[in-house]
Order: sequence, then C-alpha cells, then structure tokens
Amino acid sequence: MKKRMVALLTAAAMLVVLGGCSSSSQSEKDGAGKPEEKKEEAGGAEDTGELQTVKVVMPRDIECLDDMAMWIGDSQGYFEEQGLKLEMISGSNPSDIQMVSTGQADLACPSPNVTMAQIEAGVPVKIVSGYDAINIYGFSAVNGKGIDTWEDLKGKTIALGDASWESIAAPTLIAAGLDPEKDVEYVVNGDSRYQMVSEGQVDVLFTWISEYEQLKGMGYDFNYLDGSEILEVFGASWVAGTDFFDEKGETLQKFLYALQKSIYFMYLNPEAAADITCNQFPEIEVEWDGALGCANGRVGQALGVEGSLEEYFVDEVGVGYMSDEAWNTVIDNAVKAGVIKEKLKVEDCYSDELLPELLSDEDKADAKADAEAYQCTSKVYESAH
Repeated sequence: MKKRMVALLTAAAMLVVLGGCSSSSQSEKDGAGKPEEKKEEAGGAEDTGELQTVKVVMPRDIECLDDMAMWIGDSQGYFEEQGLKLEMISGSNPSDIQMVSTGQADLACPSPNVTMAQIEAGVPVKIVSGYDAINIYGFSAVNGKGIDTWEDLKGKTIALGDASWESIAAPTLIAAGLDPEKDVEYVVNGDSRYQMVSEGQVDVLFTWISEYEQLKGMGYDFNYLDGSEILEVFGASWVAGTDFFDEKGETLQKFLYALQKSIYFMYLNPEAAADITCNQFPEIEVEWDGALGCANGRVGQALGVEGSLEEYFVDEVGVGYMSDEAWNTVIDNAVKAGVIKEKLKVEDCYSDELLPELLSDEDKADAKADAEAYQCTSKVYESAH
C-alpha cells in the first residue's frame, strides 16, 4: 500500500513498573561508593569540586515522562556522585545521532535500526550500551474495532511519530508475516497520533510497552499486540561519537554507572520514579495511573517483563548488556527490512568495552535506602490519594 506522510511533528512518548512511596523523608547523600577494580573509574568521582557536563540528546521533546531514570539520577545525586552534571536536549532522528558524531552532544538514545543506517552511511558513532533490554515495540487499536491479531493489521493505516519510525516498525511487522511496503500505510501524526487512532482517523498506533501502559492509565481503550512475543531483540540503545568514546571513556563509564544506579532505584520503587518525573514537569497533564503506568512500562523495558529477566540484568550481567546473539538478530532483521543494505559486523555497531560492571553492594544499599525513604509530593500523586 502506498505510504502517506502528513504533518511531521516530533513525538513525545511517555515511558515505563510499580512500587510505593514512604512517609519518611528522603535520605541524605554521603558520596559515591566505589565499585571494585575497574570501578575505580566508574564508581566515584575525583574530588575536583567541579562537575563535568554530559549533554544527552533525545529524539523528541524532553518535556515528557520518558526519561524517568535521568531525572532520578539528577534528583538523587547519582550523576553528581560521579562528578557529572546532566544536560538534556530535545532532538529528532537522525539529527540526534549526527549531533553526537560532531560533538554537539555527548550521548543519544535512538533505536538501533536508526543508528545502523547512520553507521552504514559513514557517520562516526558507536552503540555503547543497551537501554531497553527487550523488543519494546508493538501496535495498538481501539478495542472492538476488529484489529486483534497480527493478520488484522493488513490493509490498515498505522500512526507514526516521525518518518524514521518506519525503520523501527518494519522488522516487527515482517516477523508477523506482513510486508511493510505493501500491507500497511504509514501516516505521520507526531504528538497527536494516539488521539488520531482513538478518534478513528487512523486505524493503528505504533507504540511501545510503557506508552501503552500510560495510555491505559489515561483512559484510552486500546489493545496491544506485543512485538516481543514474535521478535526477541532489544529496543533503544545509547550512542556516542567515536571521538567521545576514544577520548572520554572514563566520563562515559561514569554516566552509565550512574544510570544503572538510577534504574535500580526505579526497579525498587517505580512509584517514586513517576513522582520525581511529575515534579520535574508539573505542567504535564496526566492522571496518577498514567504516570505509574509509564513507570511500570519503563522498568519492564529496561530489565525485561519477566521476573527472571529482571534478576538477570540486575544481579548477573548488568544493565545495558547486549549479547552478540541478540545483535546478530537485530542486524539480520534490519537487512531483511531494508534498513541497511548489507549485513554489518557486530563490532562495527557496538562495543561493551566501557560498559560498567554490576553495581557495588554499597551503591545497591544506597539506592535501596533512597527508594524506601522517598516521599511522594507531586500534585498528580496527591490528587489520587
């Protein structure tokens, strides 16, 4: 079916799992714990008294609920423990990748398919860590519209946030036995895409776990076709320019370590994660169920939706780990979907050289104390309680 593109807008998704807020006051910070051996780099900042700014560009407006782990690390002082100051920047695909390649930003977090297309084109970037441990992508339609199976997507219009999302949606559609070039029609609706589907102007919403959970909490009557059930890959990943990777590896490792601690906090208390982000952006209109749904989805994306996967990434291999087997599946599907022309080598795309090891026991205990002591204060939380 011929693709129809309308009004290209930047999509602001809302991301990611459950927990509780304590009535006690938030714990005080007493400095970073240092992991063993190579955590000499990633476990504690040198006492210079000056923070190094790390610029992170996201492929959308940052004024959304997507980036809970970032705001946890900022509010709880986890980046500061590493001697870092976080600067978040709004962007779009693939300009975010080009920004890190030229040093205008330090890190970006796009889909690996978007990144691989840029790598094949010669853009000097490297994926340095995973962010979503599973295939987070799926498709939603209004309940009762007769779009309940993968086969039902054939002949339907699909709402995207921007045109680059075609390359993200295509591998899952192909795994479902559909031809993205003939069987569906993409419509670019930007931030209005889920309203367009709800109102019947577009048939299907291309979405992901956390956004779907958030939309349910906002009262949208959508079903969900889960891409992870038919295609076992991973979602968004952290991308750095090769110069930043080569010259500032210690900074990169410290960022990833602080992020890992933030994700552990979110894993322990998603309710606190939702509250922190609602306080960060009090102008966002969302019900508490929607904010908590985002947090639930975000934990599931980062650590897997099964308990055993959570334990695997938290206690065994570490947050951000990406296996060669999963990478080869991603690359093969990208070739099949026409995202890249030829099969890339894993090492052309990804290096885990600077991926931090597991959190130290000290930092786990610190994050646990913070998560248990956190007191919810946002207007969104208070209105629901």
